[in-house]
Amino acid sequence: MLKRQYPKEVVLKDNTEITLRPLNEKDEGGLIRLYSELPPVERWFFKEDPCDPSVIQKWTAAGQTGNALSIVAVSQDRIVAHATLLRRMYGGRKHVARLRISVTPDFRGKRLGTWMVFDLIRRAMELGLNRIQAEFIVGVEDRAIEAFQRLDFVKHSLIKEYVQDEAGTYHDCQIMIKHLHKGWSDF
Repeated sequence: MLKRQYPKEVVLKDNTEITLRPLNEKDEGGLIRLYSELPPVERWFFKEDPCDPSVIQKWTAAGQTGNALSIVAVSQDRIVAHATLLRRMYGGRKHVARLRISVTPDFRGKRLGTWMVFDLIRRAMELGLNRIQAEFIVGVEDRAIEAFQRLDFVKHSLIKEYVQDEAGTYHDCQIMIKHLHKGWSDF
């Protein structure tokens, strides 16, 4: 199914041309480079070290099982963003996917994240999901929280002092939810 819909060409607001396509095994080195370009404070809050080759291998393998739908944004053979819908295939939350997105600092503020989130929202709707969840660290990812609000994600809950940074300071975790509709005309 994904192969028919990709690659997809998009133009950012600064006229940069980007190709969106599914993540594949050959992207492991490019993903490690992308994540190594993120500020260390952002990488700290991942559940796994995104610069560890074994983690990246696990992420690429998850796409083969159907548990994850991952796309990358490529500019001149460089991966500049990675977005994933993480799905449960069994149990009481199989109607919900968790969205995770990372954009390299030099491509932020150009609406690349918006293109990728819209694309994954459409995929989630095609899969019959009815909710997407995203988590953000308050005080670190405030710009992302604002951007997701503009995409109709609503603040669902706030977990106070949930995560620690490298210095031991606690941060709140903002959980946001987007309720999906049956079709684009329902918006």
